[in-house]
Amino acid sequence: MSVEVVNMHCRWLIWLVILPAIIFAGCSGSSGLQIMSHDLTVRQFTGDLNSVKSMAVVTGAVKNIDSLPLSDCNISVRYLDADKNLIGVSSAYRQSLQPGEVWNFTVQLTAPDAWKVRSYEISSTSR
Repeated sequence: MSVEVVNMHCRWLIWLVILPAIIFAGCSGSSGLQIMSHDLTVRQFTGDLNSVKSMAVVTGAVKNIDSLPLSDCNISVRYLDADKNLIGVSSAYRQSLQPGEVWNFTVQLTAPDAWKVRSYEISSTSR
């Protein structure tokens, strides 16, 4: 093979193998956490005559699907009303999670308008 043909093959190798590997490694976005289940409970409590206290709670389970321990595990919940307006944001934190370990989490929002929560958005992050 000539040197020019070898150089052409090297260029194709870079474009087909090495470059996509670099791009996808930097943009994986995977936290190693898999949210397995989650559920919403809304509770309304009456306080004094001038205020109503209420609570929205998301409980669930998340699993470390990575082969390494994870640290700074966070579950974040955005609580929304019937019109998808944001009522509040809350989160739960765990310092570490071993490979295959399941964390049963509780994320709670206590606010005067928490009783208006009808849906939520949930996300997870870790290092």
